[in-house]
Amino acid sequence: MTHYRTLAIDGLKIFHREAGDPALPSLPLLHGAPASSFMYQERLGRLAHRFHVIAPSA
Repeated sequence: MTHYRTLAIDGLKIFHREAGDPALPSLPLLHGAPASSFMYQERLGRLAHRFHVIAPSA
């Protein structure tokens, strides 16, 4: 299951998609401009059984 979250860091809100158990090793999925975390939507589900996957958005 993919969760859609917003994290505030120093007053800046950062949207990200997150999947998998936080107790598993974390795997950040980064992208370049002008892409967004949407491009990883399908991969999040495939990797979530082995990793805690985090994909920040622009």
